[in-house]
Amino acid sequence: MHSTQHQHLSAASTDEPKPIVWSIAASDSGGGAGIQADTLTIHDLGGHPCNVVTAITAQNSIHISQLTTSDAAVLTAQLNCLAADMPPKGIKIGVLTSAQQVRLLSHWLQTNLDALAAKLGQSIPVIWDPVMLASNGHMLTESTAAPSTSDYLALAKQVSLITPNYSEFCRLTETNHSENMHDDWQQQLQKFVQKTGTNVLLTGGDQASQQAVDWLYTEQIEHTSAKHLQQLIGFSSHRIATQHNHGTGCTYSSGIASAMALGYPLLDAICIAKAYVNQGLTAGYAVGQGPGVLSRNGWPQRLSDFPTIILPAQQSLLLNEKLRFTKVQTPLQVYPVTQSVGVLEQVLAAGALTVQLRIKGSIEPVELEQNIKQAIDLGRQYQAQVFINDHWQLAIKHHAFGVHLGQEDMLEADLKQIADAGLALGLSSHGYFEILLAAQRNPSYLAIGHVFPTPTKSMPSQPQGLSKLSRYGQLLQGKLPLVAIGGINAENMATIKQSKIDDIAVVRAIEEAVNPGLSWQNLQHHWQQNQ
Repeated sequence: MHSTQHQHLSAASTDEPKPIVWSIAASDSGGGAGIQADTLTIHDLGGHPCNVVTAITAQNSIHISQLTTSDAAVLTAQLNCLAADMPPKGIKIGVLTSAQQVRLLSHWLQTNLDALAAKLGQSIPVIWDPVMLASNGHMLTESTAAPSTSDYLALAKQVSLITPNYSEFCRLTETNHSENMHDDWQQQLQKFVQKTGTNVLLTGGDQASQQAVDWLYTEQIEHTSAKHLQQLIGFSSHRIATQHNHGTGCTYSSGIASAMALGYPLLDAICIAKAYVNQGLTAGYAVGQGPGVLSRNGWPQRLSDFPTIILPAQQSLLLNEKLRFTKVQTPLQVYPVTQSVGVLEQVLAAGALTVQLRIKGSIEPVELEQNIKQAIDLGRQYQAQVFINDHWQLAIKHHAFGVHLGQEDMLEADLKQIADAGLALGLSSHGYFEILLAAQRNPSYLAIGHVFPTPTKSMPSQPQGLSKLSRYGQLLQGKLPLVAIGGINAENMATIKQSKIDDIAVVRAIEEAVNPGLSWQNLQHHWQQNQ
């Protein structure tokens, strides 16, 4: 009981405004799925739910006794009325009962979505869960007016992500369904994505296995490590043994829409929604004689509820044994990052016990190695922990204390070689997906950024802000040292302390200072005062 209360308090305490999220779906009079599940999910994750009702069902936990479809005029009126006053920052689509509804919605999105996005000044994610069967096997499309494959494909081209299970995906692609799916499911995913230009998250909750693995296939993802992630990404969780799973697919898709409406990118949103579903299944409960429903426990905060990330294109990283890197020997506290060996020496002389040499841009190989060797020698002289950014081979060659890698470099570097050399490893991350991916590598510390706007380098992601940083801190508190980075200075560092973050890294506050050593001492004093 106490943990549930804590989760709700945490979700409610964020300073984010409530984004409007539309649920275009059928009403479930039993309250477990459809618009009812979407509404509970959107509200629980911090959004404001709006409903566009495609059908009304008479159902309980055992069966559906009646389904009444909303006619075209009613459906159109709902869409237009909401668009005029309450434009969405995210849309979830669920049950569409007829070809007419599929075509109507496809045309409406094609005609109106860009104008709505322009009104909001941002793109609007549309998540489609192509529900065709209820969990009890009841068909949810009118048999006399069922959508054709071409109808579904036309709608698919208007949305951001489709979240079918295996059975639904086979219906969308007119392929044969088997218990384990056909051998060429990856090729089928690729063909569908190429044909529609839409991301597909093939959910695995309906498959008989110990792991529930969802596979995202994409050709248009925007992410810091996109070019290395390739096109197929897995999100795996242990299967939760419960019959109280009514509304799982609705919750998952509306959770993704809600998280994206809150400003999280697609990969992060999938991680959040999957964790939300897992914690809901774990605490699911009965409401009738049939399958029960998911519990609504607020923003997910338990690391065990979040998925393991699988990158088939990076098989070398899927190690059977966990790599062991040297642990940081002293708290990082105020962790200076500099591209200058001269600045590095000054902060070490001033008392810094950890520092990172981050040399960017064009530099001759001989000069690069000289700088790295000099920095490592200075670390030994001052008995400090010197991390070398990116250049892990030279860090190993000259026996650095540690290496710091960004996400792209993490996917390319030989992490086993770094571990075998006895080095510490720091990794960068920019959100839930990268945090989970990095944490799976068991690093010595994890840097999370950028917290505030910073001109230090061009960043593909938006500033995390204190609300998100606090969520990351709660998720990983006590698991490994966490370092906040990006735009941090003496004026805002006190606010970092409230987010459960252990240490801070500073760049401009050191490099642009007239006296880098004195600047570090002042920052360190402020940081210790706030402890």
